[in-house]
Amino acid sequence: MSTRETAPGVPLGRDCGGGNGDSSQPIAFLYPAFPVLHQTFVMWESLGLTQLGVDLRLYSLRRAAQCKQQPEAEAVVGKVAYVPSPLSGAVLKANLRTVWSRPRRYVGSLWKLFRHWWSDRALLVRRQQGKKDSAYVSWTMRLEALWNTSATVYLLKSLWLFPLAVYLGEHLREQGVTRVHAHWATHATTVALLMHWIFGIRFSFTAHAYDIYLMPILLPAKLEAAQLVVTCARVNAEYLRGLTKTGGTRLVVNYHGVDLQRFSPRARPRQNPIPRIVSCGALRLYKGHHVLIQACKLVTRPLQCVIIGEGPQRSVLEKLVRDLELGEQVQFTGPLVQEQVAEEYAKADLFVLASVVVEEWGRQDVIPNVLVEAMAMEIPVVASDLPGIRELITDGVHGRLVPPGNPRALAEAIVELLDNRSLRTELARNARARVVEDFDRDRNVRELARVLVQPSTVK
Repeated sequence: MSTRETAPGVPLGRDCGGGNGDSSQPIAFLYPAFPVLHQTFVMWESLGLTQLGVDLRLYSLRRAAQCKQQPEAEAVVGKVAYVPSPLSGAVLKANLRTVWSRPRRYVGSLWKLFRHWWSDRALLVRRQQGKKDSAYVSWTMRLEALWNTSATVYLLKSLWLFPLAVYLGEHLREQGVTRVHAHWATHATTVALLMHWIFGIRFSFTAHAYDIYLMPILLPAKLEAAQLVVTCARVNAEYLRGLTKTGGTRLVVNYHGVDLQRFSPRARPRQNPIPRIVSCGALRLYKGHHVLIQACKLVTRPLQCVIIGEGPQRSVLEKLVRDLELGEQVQFTGPLVQEQVAEEYAKADLFVLASVVVEEWGRQDVIPNVLVEAMAMEIPVVASDLPGIRELITDGVHGRLVPPGNPRALAEAIVELLDNRSLRTELARNARARVVEDFDRDRNVRELARVLVQPSTVK
């Protein structure tokens, strides 16, 4: 697919309807940025819900930085309404109107925001300080970590979002939209919470991974106020329940799932002349690509390793490859669209994801979609033994799990599977069955539609 500019979307002054309106009330879906190339599960969710007749109104706080998009994004990008800058005249006027018409709600919501921020700062102290892989952290990542983990910066970000919440809340009321569903528990859900406090607009949100572990401030308030909270793993649900004070939050676990047709077993070479490992994921520290590269150095036999993805760690990883003299073995493809990713999977003898937990920044994988995709294609997998991944893979049944951050253990698991073709075949078949059981995207989107349209039925 050729690179192209994102379509301009639609202005907020127009009706941004998406579906056929089979649900009784429209639901505004609010994203921090949309669509985003590597967040395919979100794009497919919006397409699937629309096809099921859920009346979606798509809103985004900003445009995605990447120009490249999945081909299917063309069906939704023109329906996305982008919220203007907090400094725009339209936003300023909306805030002046609201100060005049709802002064107590306006000021009271600002006070609530500060009060919850002040009390939640202690949640950051609870974060355990793990081993820091500082040698593999780029300066970009260091600055990003400071930007994302400072309580003071988070308060300033929330205050920056406040006028947007006023503007969007006023707009939604004019459109007759009384429900919002936000994706990611951070900025989009902060806007939803503020709209709830100021205008009484009901909201729900989907919590994914880094968004609940990276910055817990305001999360208890969001959980208590939300009509419904959806998350993609049981381990997330347990963590979120631990943050609630009343325990009354409606929590639903809904796995993202994959397209079982696109990610289905394909004809592959009987035997690659040189064993081929594929990994896929943003080039960020918590994806553990540096661990995989180190493991490749410990494997004494010839090996090819293909790493799909892009990110701020690329220069650091390329330097590591050069330092270990693995230039002939390790290849970086950059970002690929889904069909290209599936083609790379089909060439692989193994799929490996060496995720690590970066405790001090709250970055971690839960159930990586790339693992589910590879398993659906009957590619044997090796992954890190993390709580979320254990929901997907039982070691020795659906794949191999190794201690995170341990290149030697990872290398041993790789060699074990490369040496045992029958074991690879058995694990791969079990992996496909596991995905079919719980990660069928179409079935899971239908269940999500049910709980979104009728949240009161959730226990």
